[in-house]
Amino acid sequence: MLLGLSVSSVMGATEVAPVKIIVDTDMATDCDDAGAFAVLHALADNGECEILATVVSSKNPWSVPAVNVINTYYGRPNLPIGGVKGPGVKVDSKYTQHLAETFPHTIQSDADVPDAVQVYRDVLEKQPDQSVVIATVGYMTNLKNLLQLPGEGEHLSGLELVRKKVKTWVCMGGNFIGSPAKDDLKLGNVNFQRDAPSALYTIQHWPTPIVFVGREVASVPSKVEIGQDLVNLPADNPVRDAYATYFNPSPIRNHHVADLATVLFAVRGPRECWDVESKGYMDLQPDMKFEWKFDQDKNQSYLLKKMTDGKPNDAYVESVLDKLLLQPPAAKK
Repeated sequence: MLLGLSVSSVMGATEVAPVKIIVDTDMATDCDDAGAFAVLHALADNGECEILATVVSSKNPWSVPAVNVINTYYGRPNLPIGGVKGPGVKVDSKYTQHLAETFPHTIQSDADVPDAVQVYRDVLEKQPDQSVVIATVGYMTNLKNLLQLPGEGEHLSGLELVRKKVKTWVCMGGNFIGSPAKDDLKLGNVNFQRDAPSALYTIQHWPTPIVFVGREVASVPSKVEIGQDLVNLPADNPVRDAYATYFNPSPIRNHHVADLATVLFAVRGPRECWDVESKGYMDLQPDMKFEWKFDQDKNQSYLLKKMTDGKPNDAYVESVLDKLLLQPPAAKK
């Protein structure tokens, strides 16, 4: 299975069409969401992806403005943004309000943007069939709502629209421990747990390939960390500020790369960073525990650390992500 990505992109060829991508973020819980957006915009500046939209799965009132802050800094202030308009997850954030009150942007409140589901519909309808990659680095609230969107007039239902337009969904979440992998939640899994009904529904009903980026590969248990070099970036960089505010009063330090890795994989595929378990599927339970089973093939996969001489290539992954995280915006070079 090619994970919904083109053969050329998986193999690392340079002359390929930019990946059409929508990123769905909570932009609240952790500063790695901000880091993921730095990686996203760097990849777009490099011609590797086309950012179609950036939608928000958190109901924190400062999350949408914070996304707009980062998009504005990287020279894309007019990217479509949507938010959760019905029930959803509202959590405090250590940094989003500070970003919104400190840096230039045009969207002042989550009330100023449409429902993320409408953004998904508007954007997907304009794209070629099987062309869009969706990366979630937060909750699955918006995707569940999209799948449950009914057809209306000439508009397909959300389920049929996803089936027609989306190539792959890359989902940050889960702990894939052991062989066969299973997750008993001892390591935590907030992207699934905070809106468990949405996670369960979306994973069980998603009609195109899914790739999971597990926490043991890129989050706290992985020991893959970058970020301390953000201190060397200009003070007007909001991603630098997001990490500084998140860790305040401590200095900026290295941090896990869960969301950054998810965006990188969504654009580049595994290349030399990861291997992929492409057989089997996630047998997810309502309490968000799961086992990876092999009795069926449901077009689901998860990332594995790539081993070099018997050791994980963590340092290589860190170097690739760090370069993108620190890359200055094209408009400011």
